[in-house]
Amino acid sequence: MAALAVQMKTNNLYIYALIFLSFALGIIEVLSNLQEKFISQSTQSLWGLVFVVLTIIWAYYDAPSKKFQRPFSFGFLVYLFWPIAFPYYLIKTRGIEGLLIFMGFLALLFGPWLAGLVAYAYYT
Repeated sequence: MAALAVQMKTNNLYIYALIFLSFALGIIEVLSNLQEKFISQSTQSLWGLVFVVLTIIWAYYDAPSKKFQRPFSFGFLVYLFWPIAFPYYLIKTRGIEGLLIFMGFLALLFGPWLAGLVAYAYYT
C-alpha cells in the first residue's frame, strides 16, 4: 500500500511538471509577443517533445495503478502513435472521463501558444 502511495505521488509530480512548464512557456510566449518578438520554432518543437515524453512517462507509471496491462514496448508505442495511443490509454483506464482528461492535456499543450496568440492579436 505504501508503494502505491509513493507511485501516485511520483505520477502527480509529472503532472505538476507539465502544468508548471505550460504556464512558464505561456508567460514567456505572452511577454515575447507583447514585445513583438516570437519564440523560435526549435523552442516550440522542444516543448512538444518534452510534453509528449512527460505524458508517456506519466502513462507508463500510471498504468499499474489502473490495472492496465502494458505491452512490452508500451512507452515506444505511445511515443510513435501518441495522438491515438494516449487517448486510447486514458479512455481504456478511465472511461469517458479519460476523454476529458485528454482535453486537459491538449489545453496544457496548446495553452501557451494560444495565450501568446491572444496577447499578440489584442495588445500589439
